[in-house]
Amino acid sequence: MAKGREYKKLYRSETERMLGGVSGGLGDYFEIDPTLIRLIFVLLTVFGGSGIIIYIILWAILPSRSNLDNDPEENIRQNADEIKSKAKSFAKDFKGNESESRQIFGGLIILLGILFIFSNVGIFDFHVFWPLILIFLGLAILWKK
Repeated sequence: MAKGREYKKLYRSETERMLGGVSGGLGDYFEIDPTLIRLIFVLLTVFGGSGIIIYIILWAILPSRSNLDNDPEENIRQNADEIKSKAKSFAKDFKGNESESRQIFGGLIILLGILFIFSNVGIFDFHVFWPLILIFLGLAILWKK
């Protein structure tokens, strides 16, 4: 590193977060809206499946802003514990809302069945619209309060 030169540091945001703060930190680093970063992760997930993997890897290795000066190995341990805690919380919430979850998934299966029927009889071409349908369903599930 050159003397006197200050580099921007990449970190996870502690204020602009929906899950782990990865999109908020990347937004701060690149000086763009974190929502655009989130959209990129969703698109990477839908069109290739790598978005979730990249997000989890970044969540595991990037320190939070307050831990920038800590030991990298300790940061990874803390981040892994945070991921584990969030996963347990998500599973508990999901299990706690079992009847609501069953209704949502049942409705999605019925909707997909109707769309396949329409596609088979030639009413519309399901193969053209299914990626958009999945994106909207995923966004609806992610931002459902």
